[in-house]
Amino acid sequence: MTNLLWKLEAWMEDVNREDGITLQYFEKILDSLFFLIKWAGIPFIFYLLFEILT
Repeated sequence: MTNLLWKLEAWMEDVNREDGITLQYFEKILDSLFFLIKWAGIPFIFYLLFEILT
């Protein structure tokens, strides 16, 4: 139990730091999601416009 509390405290300190590892991972995840949405969404919008116009 003590080991779990120690790990939780270390994680909380990491989250509160401005350059923590947790925040870096979240940044990488969000950047990749934005990239996927951007490059999957643009062709889909063109497809929808093409379908509307024809």
